[in-house]
Amino acid sequence: MAPINKPVTTKVNGIVMETNPEVLLKKRRRAEETRLEKQQQAAKKLQKQAKQKANKQAKGKFIRAETIVATTLATEREKERIKRINKVEHLKSQGKTDHLASTADYFLKVTENPDYDENSDEADNEELIQEKIKYNGEESLLFVLRIKGPVSVKIPHKPFTVLKLLRLEELNTGVFLKLNDKTFPLLKIISPYIVCGKPSLKSIRSLIQKRSTVMHKKDNIEGEEEEEKEVILNDNNIVEDKLGEYGIVCIDDIIHEISTLSEYFSHCNFFLQPFKLSREVSGFGAISKLKKLESKKKMKGLLSGLSNSGTAPVIQVDIDAFIEKLN
Repeated sequence: MAPINKPVTTKVNGIVMETNPEVLLKKRRRAEETRLEKQQQAAKKLQKQAKQKANKQAKGKFIRAETIVATTLATEREKERIKRINKVEHLKSQGKTDHLASTADYFLKVTENPDYDENSDEADNEELIQEKIKYNGEESLLFVLRIKGPVSVKIPHKPFTVLKLLRLEELNTGVFLKLNDKTFPLLKIISPYIVCGKPSLKSIRSLIQKRSTVMHKKDNIEGEEEEEKEVILNDNNIVEDKLGEYGIVCIDDIIHEISTLSEYFSHCNFFLQPFKLSREVSGFGAISKLKKLESKKKMKGLLSGLSNSGTAPVIQVDIDAFIEKLN
């Protein structure tokens, strides 16, 4: 009998071939798996050490009194805004709306002015056009994108809980949302930390085809299931395994379900992980810094309609333009 750690020579139809025994192949695969596990453990260890080092440096970091005061005041203003929204929604639920200025919900649609002239001094020459639109309660599709939010604010508990519920804990992540009477109050609570808008079919397709990831269990060599890992959605077999019972067997089916708000919208939406988009500007050079300042100024203009009122509208932007830049 030939030793198991060497290739076995066999003759098939007069052709001499070297084959590896199954035991040897399994041994190699196990060694490869062990090597990958050690690499992952080493990476986690380095991340942990870096985090501990950063925490240690943060403890000894000097914080100016002005910074503490600014953070406290900004956070208090944000908490007051949340209280006002909660009060308005509570009165609406009880039908006590006689003394409210308005019982309707509104969007403030902000779009760029195509006729804007930077060198013009005319009164009606504005870079952005703002239009207040009443929400009629109809269901529609929104794409919600997480942004930085107000300066110096520590996010209060309720907005943080809503962001966590919508899976928008990280900056520059986005999710699809079915807008209705129940989800609109949630948007009001987190309005300083998001931008939203109605995506076109082209944007939906582009996001799902380029940025979609899912949690998936892979079978290892011995046929045992591994832990769920985040993988890129580029295989229709994964879709069929997870959503086949609902008649959804490919990526195009997911695009259709989401774009049309069909019966299995929520199944498809939560099957997809939040979309991680790129930053609009990256780098540390002089040009990058200039672009960051311009981007910051533009974002400030888009969010100029934000208010601490309990009946303030939710900002709606041209989300297709955002997706095109960041996707």
